[in-house]
Amino acid sequence: MTPTACLASALTLFCMLPALPARASHEPANPPWTVPHDSTDQNQIADYPLGPVEDADGNLWLGSVGSGAFMWDGRELREFHEEDGLVGDRVTGLTLAPDNRLWFVSAHEHMGGESALMTWDGTTLERATHPAGFPDRPVRPFFDQEGALWVQSNGRFYREQLGVFLEFVLPEPSLPRTNSTGYEPMNMRQARNGDLWFGTSDQGAYRHDGQTFHQLTTADGLPTNNVSLHLEDRDGNLWLSCYHWHLPEGEKRGALCRWDGKEITTFPEVPGLTGNEIYSVYEDRAGHLWICATGHGVYRYDGNAFKLFTQLEPAQPDFRFGCNSIYQDRLGRMWFGFAGGLYRLDGETLVNVTRGGPWE
Repeated sequence: MTPTACLASALTLFCMLPALPARASHEPANPPWTVPHDSTDQNQIADYPLGPVEDADGNLWLGSVGSGAFMWDGRELREFHEEDGLVGDRVTGLTLAPDNRLWFVSAHEHMGGESALMTWDGTTLERATHPAGFPDRPVRPFFDQEGALWVQSNGRFYREQLGVFLEFVLPEPSLPRTNSTGYEPMNMRQARNGDLWFGTSDQGAYRHDGQTFHQLTTADGLPTNNVSLHLEDRDGNLWLSCYHWHLPEGEKRGALCRWDGKEITTFPEVPGLTGNEIYSVYEDRAGHLWICATGHGVYRYDGNAFKLFTQLEPAQPDFRFGCNSIYQDRLGRMWFGFAGGLYRLDGETLVNVTRGGPWE
């Protein structure tokens, strides 16, 4: 595959995605090129819907890779764009703060441009204000167990501490560099015991126990050292994926991984969970894991068996199942942000929810 074709494929399919417990990030990990603004099918809410997430009032919010922000209040779909206060129509990182305000990043479509954190308090959308030291071009807002705000900027992590923002410095790289694209997706989670985890490009994952960093790499059983962290399940297992979109064909060993504190487990017997990109993993309130396997479909894992969901309404024979995000709303409905539109699971069918619905 040519570099151009590889990048185009990653654009369509690669989205990774803030604490380890049972909730997934809504930040895409597309390499840095301009994303198409919207579909030729203007009935779709967005080509690349992100989120979803409910605010404190039960409104369902969606971000996008270039179509603005959307709020479904149960009656109508409301849109937010630059004229409504956004910096730009790239809306990512939707998350609820401890005070129930919704936070997200608004940026210009091309990654690396101006960005800002936005907040919604239930009535007003506004640009957040920050103390000294807040970095430019923030991404991925994250609140730790103490309520402190973390952001990333230019490949570094920052946290608010004692009224200022300070960089949280990771160890110096010790492993060979494989990513020369100029774009390095990273994310963080926090385990229930308070340990902080950081997923990196090329350096595996770091765990910080409050005093010391511990590194998890291919030497411990990871398929690659390019890591996206997803969640800590109710049994204390860390679920992550290793990605490979930038690696040569012979080294594409991306996979879904489970770390139980002692060893890494992969699932080569399940089609699409190894040798593939896994962008989204989510734990529902029943303890089931939902896993999007690019090119295969959506799996539900009950701890014993994987059930695959592929039926679409309307049918699309060439659908690629590039999944940006998964969410369970307060009514128990499962939502999926695919490259190509928003979908809701109805029984065993994934139903495309367009601007005209069906929302229920």
